Amino acid sequence: MSIIAWLPAAAFAGLFVVMIARALATPRAAPPRALPPGTLDAFAGVEDKLAALVRVPTVSRFDPAEEDEAAFALFRAELARLYPTATARLLPADAGDRGILLEWPGSDRTLAPAIMTAHFDVVPPGDESDWESPPFSGDRSGGWVRGRGSQDIKVTLACMLEAAERLLLRGFTPRRTVYFAFGGDEETGGRRGAARIASELARRGVKASFLLDEGGVVADGMLPFADRPIALVGISEKGYVDVVMAAKGLGGHASMPPRHTAAGMIAKAVGAGEARRFPAVMTYTLSKFLAALAPYVPFGYRLLFRNLGVTAPLVKAAFSGSPSTNALLRTTAAATMLSASDKENVLPARARAVFNVRILPGSSVREALARLDRIASRFGATATFAHHGHANDPLPESPVEHEGYEAIGRAIAAAHPEAGVAPFMFTAATDTKHYGDVAGAMYRFAPIVQGPDDLSRIHAANERVSVENVRRCCLFYETLLGGM
Repeated sequence: MSIIAWLPAAAFAGLFVVMIARALATPRAAPPRALPPGTLDAFAGVEDKLAALVRVPTVSRFDPAEEDEAAFALFRAELARLYPTATARLLPADAGDRGILLEWPGSDRTLAPAIMTAHFDVVPPGDESDWESPPFSGDRSGGWVRGRGSQDIKVTLACMLEAAERLLLRGFTPRRTVYFAFGGDEETGGRRGAARIASELARRGVKASFLLDEGGVVADGMLPFADRPIALVGISEKGYVDVVMAAKGLGGHASMPPRHTAAGMIAKAVGAGEARRFPAVMTYTLSKFLAALAPYVPFGYRLLFRNLGVTAPLVKAAFSGSPSTNALLRTTAAATMLSASDKENVLPARARAVFNVRILPGSSVREALARLDRIASRFGATATFAHHGHANDPLPESPVEHEGYEAIGRAIAAAHPEAGVAPFMFTAATDTKHYGDVAGAMYRFAPIVQGPDDLSRIHAANERVSVENVRRCCLFYETLLGGM
């Protein structure tokens, strides 16, 4: 063998040895632990408070005239009844009719504050005959709290205030100031709630160290290659825009059609939009996610996750095959609505399709719209905003080397010692998008264990959360707030 042929083989062998060494050097995580027996008994009763909040039908709608103002007023009254110490001693601020802002002053004003957020509005229940218990019953049977909002996301709001209540009764004062920011219209965009709260915080000159909102969960059974549940802490969130593709055609009788109808043009544009996926990108979030998973996965996965400089193409190919992992790699554009003629034998003068677009961090609404417009233009169509003013660029990715992320990790270890922790990209939308100017780092995590069946109930019938989850959620927030 000539030296020219030998060198590439030797280089490849050397690289492979280095890759194996990196994988072997990744320490395996210690065996998962269980909570000590009786730990959660101290939180008995908090599930009844959550049930009381679930019974208040705070359904938000895009048309405010369709909302029940009495329900939103009752919710505030229930907070005062259930958490009398917290609501009396924390300092309120005017945050409008859909916002609740409470300040817990810290003892050290040199420390940047923290912001704890949640929302108290819920989506409509849908067909109530599909529910095992009435959607606003707050039913407490079988070890569950059942009803709309129990998972999404009154559970975190209830547990934040319960933790504050308990700590206040013990005479605790946090070192850093804590703001509790609760929005009442997250499900319709957050403009009356979180946006108003963020504006008030900005007016006060607040620049928080970190913010914690809803987001990832303790995922059980959703990462089958991991040897334990994984607490997925969202360090980024996708941007959002709805894009309409439209084409004009010749109307008239369908018995004498032109070569290309408006419906045909839109069909081709939609097909091309699905076929020409946005490029796969190994973001900071995804790289950190895979690195954090390495201690909890078999050797083959560690080999891939610890050598992304070489293995990234393989990871991208593997992740592209599943909708859930593909969404972590790229901007996604899903065709969700189609319309053309309203009669079988009439040619459409106009046809349209709507794409729901979730934008990867590092990109923008402008870039996504431009790409879809280039695709549409090849078939005689155009792509424009479906709703002006209802779009947002992705926020910057937040670091894992940060006091906020570390504090969240310690609270997870206290409430869910059986779980590993990994940063994650949250692919849905939250109120976090409104706080970019008042928080240095933004994290998204709901400290409840969820499996595939649990997640299928969010925004669907039979939403519920287990009593154990509610109590663990309180332990999480008591640990987090108690360490402030």
